[in-house]
Amino acid sequence: MIKRFLSSFLYALENIRTNLFHTFLSVLGIVIGVAALVSILSLIDGLEKFVRDQISETTSLRAVMIETQTHKSVNNLRIKKDSFQVIDYQDFKQLLRETDAHSGPAGKSNLQTEFNRQLYIDQQSDQIAAVLQAVSTLDCPDSVVISGTAFSNLAIEQQQAVAVVNHTLAKLIDSTGAVVGKSFRFGNHTVQIVAALRPKDEQPPMAFIPISILDARELRAAPPICVLEADQVERVPVLKTQLEAWIQKRYGNNKSDFEVLSNEKRVEQAADGFLLFRIIMGFIVGISVLVGGVGVMNVLLISVTERTVEVGLRKALGAKKSDIRNLFLSESLAISAFGSGLGLIGGILATMIIIPIIRIFVKLPFTAVYTWNTFGIITLIAILIGIIFGTYPAMKAAKLDPVEAIRRE
Repeated sequence: MIKRFLSSFLYALENIRTNLFHTFLSVLGIVIGVAALVSILSLIDGLEKFVRDQISETTSLRAVMIETQTHKSVNNLRIKKDSFQVIDYQDFKQLLRETDAHSGPAGKSNLQTEFNRQLYIDQQSDQIAAVLQAVSTLDCPDSVVISGTAFSNLAIEQQQAVAVVNHTLAKLIDSTGAVVGKSFRFGNHTVQIVAALRPKDEQPPMAFIPISILDARELRAAPPICVLEADQVERVPVLKTQLEAWIQKRYGNNKSDFEVLSNEKRVEQAADGFLLFRIIMGFIVGISVLVGGVGVMNVLLISVTERTVEVGLRKALGAKKSDIRNLFLSESLAISAFGSGLGLIGGILATMIIIPIIRIFVKLPFTAVYTWNTFGIITLIAILIGIIFGTYPAMKAAKLDPVEAIRRE
């Protein structure tokens, strides 16, 4: 069976070779449709990769976050809660101990919040405002310490009132930038500056302080976000489940004050959006592919008419209906494969032209991505077109009466 089909397929290829120009014109619809489909799929895959890379650069895909829910929905209206729980530094340390006990050492972790405050500098009348970042771990990978020594985790545990300021704030406090040893006040806190940073990019006036020095009232005014990293991306669902269990255990009926989120969900949502876009664009471009399929059917119907005598002779020499049917189905598959192959090459060449044009208008590291899924889809399209649009001409050829077929000559 396979040998007969292969023989028929090779014969079909020979027919295509002898009528190459005619076949090309007939399958032009398939070529254009497949080329458009390849271009669209590869561009969408490239866009999805770009989005994934951007998410990975800004936040780790291994991160799981606990956010405080300060609002609730009542009668489909969003209103602020009268009271709600927050995670303080001691709760955070307990969470780390219990998480480590169950899942082994995790990646980076932090409890952080951010708020704007006016700072009061001794013997200075100028008004200075800054962004205060209260953290449980000081992590500034894109900054360089230009003076002093940044506070350690031990200082945070001991609730030391210290601060690390960026270069912008240091200049506002002292035009020379020599701020190490000086103090500033906000609220009921007097904080001593122990170091100054020079960030890679320009930033507003900013100071980092230990989150352990903030009381419950201050934390409720600016609810902190708890961020934990799993040691592997695959363990994110496990860590998320553990955090939800810890919230249930620690806060009981107030567990609705918190929501556990992961960047993995954001990636999944983006992937769902791109999948929907692929399907919609696939249906639109599929119209061209259907037109190409009609072209294939037209070629085969003409071929049946032109080769009526050949079909009659084959039947007279003992060919079965299935042999004739397989012959024309093979030719249909060969023609659709030929058109799809040209479309695949054309689509790749088109994206090579389109990408430089896109980069002229959008200064982003965007490129097309060719995946095995795209090649698999094109292969499937070639097979389906060959079978769907080749079945009727093949059945028509198989039903020809050998005597009547020969008599037409």
